[in-house]
Amino acid sequence: MTLRMKGKVTEKLIQLLGSLALMVPTLAPAAPQGIPLDSKDGWQVLQYSSLPAHTVNFGADGLSIEVDKSASPIIYPLTPRTVTKVAVDLVVEGELRLKPARQGEESNDDFLMRLGIVYEGDQTLGFFQRAVAPTWISTLFDLAPEGTGVDRIQFFTVFSDPELGNTERVHPLAELMREKNVLFAPAKNNPPRELTLEFTPEADRKVLALWISTDGDDTASTFKVLIRRLSLH
Repeated sequence: MTLRMKGKVTEKLIQLLGSLALMVPTLAPAAPQGIPLDSKDGWQVLQYSSLPAHTVNFGADGLSIEVDKSASPIIYPLTPRTVTKVAVDLVVEGELRLKPARQGEESNDDFLMRLGIVYEGDQTLGFFQRAVAPTWISTLFDLAPEGTGVDRIQFFTVFSDPELGNTERVHPLAELMREKNVLFAPAKNNPPRELTLEFTPEADRKVLALWISTDGDDTASTFKVLIRRLSLH
């Protein structure tokens, strides 16, 4: 084959590859998954045995949590998956009546919002442990598929004590609970406040569930949290 013929073949091949490249569809980023807030379907609304529970409602406006000196968890189980981002739009109305002690200390351990990520791990409950565990603990471990377990609940919090900015801790009452304070919202009784809580879970762990916690029992607080949007990326 002459050099001229080789050049023509090469030119045709380049043109063909260019045409094929135009035919390959561009992969768009996956759309975020919106968690349904208008129905209780798929949600678990729990109650602590020794504490009054919140009034929880699902509707067209979103998930409403009315706190009246109360505390109770709300869980949304997921098919185990990796999550790159969580975004939550909130409206907070009412007052979190913090005490002079640092927020999170004993008898002052209330927050407007703790949004928890339940990570898959290898911890499980034995027969005896399950028999004596409180309901919320057994429910937590039931979120893990057979053959797996739980690592921890990693909470990302809306905090009201400015001293907590950019801090994190293992909860003193349960090693399974970790907290990272990410969004500041003063505790004062202001008009309804719109807040957006965004955070990035660990990329190398699968997420088993979302765990919502709002508390007013320690501080005898009354307030309302409306979750307008909750989405996963």
